Amino acid sequence: MIGNNLAVVMLHTRSTAQMTSNSFSVEDLRAAVPATSGTTAVKGLDGDIQIIRDQHGIPHVRATSTHDAFYGQGFATAQDRLWHMDYDRHKAYGRWSEFVGESGVEHDKQMRRFQVKASTEGDWEALNADTKVMFEAYADGVNAYIDSIIILPIEYQMTGTTPEPWTVKDSLAVFKIRHILMGVFEGKLWRAQLVNEFGAERAAEILPGYQPGHLVISPPGENYDGPVLDGLEELSNGLGAIDWLKDDDSGSNNWALSGSKTASGKPLIAGDPHRGLDTPNVYYQNQIACPDFDVIGLSFPGCPAFPHFGHNADVAWCITHAGADYQDLYVENMRPSGDGLEYEFKGEWRDAEVRHETIEVRSGESVEIDVPVTHHGPVISQSADGTKAIAFRYTATTGPNLGYEPLLDMLLAKNADEIDESMRQWVDPCNNFVFGDTQGNIGYLNRGQVPIRTIANAWLPVPGWTGEHEWEGSIPFEDLTRISNPDSGFFVTANNRIAGEDYPYFIALDFAPEYRARRIHDRLTDMTGATVEDMAAVHSEIVSIPAQVYSEIIARTPPRNVLSAAAKDRMAGWDGSMHEDSVAATIYSAFRQRLHRQIINHL
Repeated sequence: MIGNNLAVVMLHTRSTAQMTSNSFSVEDLRAAVPATSGTTAVKGLDGDIQIIRDQHGIPHVRATSTHDAFYGQGFATAQDRLWHMDYDRHKAYGRWSEFVGESGVEHDKQMRRFQVKASTEGDWEALNADTKVMFEAYADGVNAYIDSIIILPIEYQMTGTTPEPWTVKDSLAVFKIRHILMGVFEGKLWRAQLVNEFGAERAAEILPGYQPGHLVISPPGENYDGPVLDGLEELSNGLGAIDWLKDDDSGSNNWALSGSKTASGKPLIAGDPHRGLDTPNVYYQNQIACPDFDVIGLSFPGCPAFPHFGHNADVAWCITHAGADYQDLYVENMRPSGDGLEYEFKGEWRDAEVRHETIEVRSGESVEIDVPVTHHGPVISQSADGTKAIAFRYTATTGPNLGYEPLLDMLLAKNADEIDESMRQWVDPCNNFVFGDTQGNIGYLNRGQVPIRTIANAWLPVPGWTGEHEWEGSIPFEDLTRISNPDSGFFVTANNRIAGEDYPYFIALDFAPEYRARRIHDRLTDMTGATVEDMAAVHSEIVSIPAQVYSEIIARTPPRNVLSAAAKDRMAGWDGSMHEDSVAATIYSAFRQRLHRQIINHL
């Protein structure tokens, strides 16, 4: 329990001595584990807070006000994940070198170029009062735990550091860093390198786009019948702008079933995020309850609420990565001007803002860098002679970002319509947002801001000096792709293409093939009387459609020797099930890996 009027005297002082990992005993490790029982006195609460941990250690926060609920969420999260939160904070701000020394400098340089910290300043000023209260309460809870620590978490003892107070802007930055690399700018850089290496024509052959006949998300069950996007023209046009670059983990599945297909007569919402196998996990399971809401789900350590997965008494939600294109790269012409820099735009030279950054390095000298900023965004890369640069434009760091306001609004939703509407200000990341309510409704929204601009922006870094590739607003909220109570009784998303060719706005170039979506769709089509156990079985699916395709090709291929003949016999009649002890699955996996390597080598 956390009380608002209790006085507790701490009998131990915080340990800050630097130690080496070899000096720790089991007792030392146990002593650093936070206490999860007892009472701690804190200030600034409306009433008492209870944090009850179940048999799995999951915290359940009970509070008498919304403010106190988020305070408790911050306190409990810091108990379990304080170093995790600090890790993300230092990574986001480009301060990792303060922990690890020179090995972190290059990382910090790049993160400083993204200008995450600077973007949080405008974000915070623009947020509404209720959202600010949520973030302030969460930060106060984190700091209350930091102030109550008797023995620091073991990571701080190993590094000889202490946690700084947590701020509201730290939470904004952690949210950004968890999503910035889920965008598409790296794919554009990869395509640029591909064009430089092989030329535009060959690169266009290698990049075929989403295939006709593959499933789209909306309308449910329909196939993509549009053309294969031909990037030859865009790749050719972009080649001249990026020739100076020469020589210099994500996805998920989710679905919704209406009550007509379930045993309970109520909807079932299912989702499985494909995140890296991090320890600790990127998500943090917890529950917060107060008179206004009672929600359990997965939060990001360092951020309040439940942005990706959760449910209250009336509505449940989950997400997959939509793969939408909301990050652009602009090639800028640059030149020195006095003590500063200029960049070209529409035949004129404009002053670039130059932001000076100092990176503190543990056991080393500080590193100074300058980050030029054009109206497109911060420069993240420059040519050796400084005459060319790449500016990074990203919805979450361009102008005030109100995308944090839905974090509170969604917790208050009473039905499918309200949770859809709660996403009006959502910015980043763009998700396939799936939800259902206790009234029997299921729905889908491709949530997030997708800029409106030319198709050329999708393929490569584009010329920034022409003015031909500027953003012209975003897809209107009312025009975002939606599904509501489809006649089929279900829908599926698996990072596949979102809409067909008739959708009037460009969403993205890169989608996952339909294979996971197709397999889930096929299993759900004939399903009736579905239960939670049935959903778990679909989550555990082991049949691979690509494996079936490869197996059919191998069956038609004459063996070259006795060994390949034996392998072919093993795969005869194999259904593509990827059992861990399957010989056929092992042969397929090894064959596919070797084939991919040979194709790349041939290129």
